[in-house]
Amino acid sequence: MYSIDWAVRKELRVFDIKKEKLKTISSTVPEFAKFLTSIKDPTNFYFEEGGGDSFKLLARRKGHQVYTILGKKTKEHRDNLGVEKSDEADAVIIGLIAKSQPEEFYQFRELDDITARISILSKERADTEESLVRQKNKLFALKGRLELIDLDGYKEKVIKRKENIIDALEKEFRLQSKLLGKEVEKHHVWSNYLKDIKGVGAVVGAGLIARIKRASRFTDKYSLRHFAGMIAKKGNQQFDHKLKKTLYHFTEGIIKQRTPIWRELYDNMKEFYKDKHPDWSKAKVNNFAKKFVQTKFLDSVFENMIKIEKDAIKSLH
Repeated sequence: MYSIDWAVRKELRVFDIKKEKLKTISSTVPEFAKFLTSIKDPTNFYFEEGGGDSFKLLARRKGHQVYTILGKKTKEHRDNLGVEKSDEADAVIIGLIAKSQPEEFYQFRELDDITARISILSKERADTEESLVRQKNKLFALKGRLELIDLDGYKEKVIKRKENIIDALEKEFRLQSKLLGKEVEKHHVWSNYLKDIKGVGAVVGAGLIARIKRASRFTDKYSLRHFAGMIAKKGNQQFDHKLKKTLYHFTEGIIKQRTPIWRELYDNMKEFYKDKHPDWSKAKVNNFAKKFVQTKFLDSVFENMIKIEKDAIKSLH
C-alpha cells in the first residue's frame, strides 16, 4: 500500500505504508508508470482529492485500487499530531490514516475515471486555446512591425510560418474539443441532467464536471458556493476561478438561447434588482441578476450530482 502527496518542486512523495519508507520520484507520467511496473501485485494507492488525475487513472489501469481523502482531513490529522506542513509529512500522514482509519477514504470508481479523463482533456484544451490566442496576438503585432521592413520576401515567409503554427493549434483544438465532447457524453451528470438544459454545451458541461469532480466531497451546497466564488466576502477570498468562468459561460448561453426557467429567472431578477435599487446602473443590475442565476444553477447541479453519485454507488451493489 502506498500514499502519495505532491511536492512543491513538482515531485511525488511516495510513502510505502507497510515498510514505512518514504521515497521521491519525478511527477511525470513515464516516471510514475516506471514505478508502477516495479510493483508485482495489485495494491492500494491513497491520494488527496483534487489533482493528480493522470496518476490515479494510471494506477487504476495497472490494476490497483485508488482511494482519495479530502485535504482538510489531512490537515486535521496533521494539526492533531502537532506536525508542521510539508510534502513529506503529508505523504506519511495520509498513509497513517489509511492504515488506522480506512473508512475516511473514498474509493475511486468508474464514474471517477470518466471525470478524471474529462479533467485532463479539459485542461489540455484550455492550454491549447491559451496558446492559440497568444500566437494570434503575436501575429497581429508582428504584421504591424514588419510593415516597416521589406527584405526580399522576408515578411511573407515569417508570416507564413506563424500562420502554420496557428493552423496546427486550431486543428489540435478542434480534435481536443471533439474528444472532450465524447467523454462528456459518457458521464452520468451529462446524460441524466445537463444535456437537457438548452444552452449548456459539452464545454460548459466539462467545466462543471472537471472542477467540481464529486459533489459529495462538499459538505453542502453552501460549501460548493464558496468554492465557486459565489459567496460575497470582503477582502481576498480563495475560490476556483475556472469554475466561476464556467458559470459565466452558462449564463451567457442561457440568455442567448432563451432557456426555459433559467432565462425567465434571469429576467425576473433583473426587474427585482432594478426596482429595489433604482440608483444602480444597468451593468450592476445585470451582473447581480447573472450571479443570482449562477448560484441557483450551481445549487441545482449540486443536488443532481449528489443523486447521480448515490445511484452510481447503488448500481455497484
